[in-house]
Amino acid sequence: MRPPTLPATLLRDAVARQLATVSLRGAAAEIGLSPNALRNFLNGAEPRIATRAKLERWLASRRMRERGPGVGRLVELLGELGAELSPGQTAALGEHTVRFLVNAYEARRLPPPRWVRELANHYKTSHHGS
Repeated sequence: MRPPTLPATLLRDAVARQLATVSLRGAAAEIGLSPNALRNFLNGAEPRIATRAKLERWLASRRMRERGPGVGRLVELLGELGAELSPGQTAALGEHTVRFLVNAYEARRLPPPRWVRELANHYKTSHHGS
């Protein structure tokens, strides 16, 4: 099983946004979780790796139609690119991707969007030196 791609807080926010288009019960059924498990995650519970994988797959499958690049697309892409890599290599892929995004926004003198800042923070604290 591949390691989680997103920090739990960012995953939680993205899942919560999707619940504006589907009911909690409907989403839980699509994800393969009980409604209570999904509610607990949304309320701050730390999910197991298998649950995170289900949430990330569901989010990616919904192909979020947000303005600009969506978190779902990032999850899907990093998952596909890192499918045959080791967990350390997958983490490095995420770290390098986020570093590239931050540098690109800075080069254009634009503040990185919140999801980019959260990912940068996650990789700085969780994967530094990996």
